[in-house]
Amino acid sequence: MRRYALRRTLLGIITVVIVSMIIFIATRLSGDVAILIAPPDASDAEIQEIRVQLGLNKPIPYQYYVFVRNALKGDFGRSIRYNRPAIDVLLDRFFGTVELVGTAFIVSIVTGVLLGTLSATRRGTWLDQSGKLFALLGQSMPGFWVGIMLILVFSVNLGLLPTSGRDGISHLLLPSFSMAWYSIASIMRVTRSSMMDVMDSEYIKMARSKGNPEYIVIWKHGLKNALIPVIALAGVQLANLLGGAVIIENVFNWPGLGSMIVDAIYARDYPLVQAGVFFISIFLIALNLIVDLLFGFIDPRITYE
Repeated sequence: MRRYALRRTLLGIITVVIVSMIIFIATRLSGDVAILIAPPDASDAEIQEIRVQLGLNKPIPYQYYVFVRNALKGDFGRSIRYNRPAIDVLLDRFFGTVELVGTAFIVSIVTGVLLGTLSATRRGTWLDQSGKLFALLGQSMPGFWVGIMLILVFSVNLGLLPTSGRDGISHLLLPSFSMAWYSIASIMRVTRSSMMDVMDSEYIKMARSKGNPEYIVIWKHGLKNALIPVIALAGVQLANLLGGAVIIENVFNWPGLGSMIVDAIYARDYPLVQAGVFFISIFLIALNLIVDLLFGFIDPRITYE
């Protein structure tokens, strides 16, 4: 497992370097930042002075070298829009995204596994049919549309929950459920399918023949062995939730990394864009590695050699 982890780590580092190169070049092809932040009546000499201050007068390879050298020290430059270190702006928004994505992920796992297990163990009943209908709707309706409908019902018509901002649990309910909507349906379908396979296996019949209560058979013997594909999907869904945060945060005006990156792109604040994308890419690569290694602890039959 150590060799596998080392190999995956090296591949992850290479991926981060490639991503950083792509976003570095793309931000500089979007336009001249010096012209954007200069006053409307600025002369050519003043614009050139801004380029010198930002280091934009240097060749692109040298600019990238400076970016990598400083990034390794945690220095991503100063945000052009906020006139603050980009890493400070990123950290201010980071906890907002962690709160939103973490809540949506927990809701997805708990609700999806619970509904999938109940649906698999009560095949053919109204509960099973309702679960399959929910899974179909969950994978058919995009999260941003669900969020707009929730705002219309619970905020506009009923006046129960706020439409935007981040200030307590009441502000968290609508965006977290909108973000978790698709993931709940996906996790539920996989859990149901995996549980149906497990419940027909011989060791489940053996557990029942020993006189174990049905809830012990289902939640201890059955669910434990049905969780391997669910964990694989959970890692993918967590990455999807982080990517989907860009849309949901803008729908609910939630102060997080996603809305920060979108605003930075419009403002051509390339230090902030680079810091945000660099940080998210490292997080996703580390997440994939952790999920892969987690399989070996859950199922000893899995090998990495």
